[in-house]
Amino acid sequence: MAPAKNIGAARILVIVMVATALLPSSSATLTKSGENLFKFVLAGLISSVLDDVIAATPPAKIPEVQAAAEKQVQLAIAKVDTAKGDKAKLDAFMLAYKKVGEQVLATPPAQKFLVMEKGFTEAASSLAP
Repeated sequence: MAPAKNIGAARILVIVMVATALLPSSSATLTKSGENLFKFVLAGLISSVLDDVIAATPPAKIPEVQAAAEKQVQLAIAKVDTAKGDKAKLDAFMLAYKKVGEQVLATPPAQKFLVMEKGFTEAASSLAP
């Protein structure tokens, strides 16, 4: 694995570990502040993946990639609200996003944007209301 991929994978792992450590494990539901923390961590994970995609994107296409990533963040955050604090659903949701992040890191540069967009859309749909 190339050094950039190692750094990206490490960032994703740290984000997920922090989320896991900060969210209460003794309860099946999260409080509103726990949900907000979850949203913050999820946005950080998407941002980490976006950094890798931008590094592989021609300069003229970067605004398009950033706009698409912003839409993905908004979609993910809206989906978190549908979970109504169900910790098991949110854990599975975070895992789906983590897997997409790892897929993007392993994808050749020319395909990173497509893999990110498709993967995050599928991950968002994995959280059933």
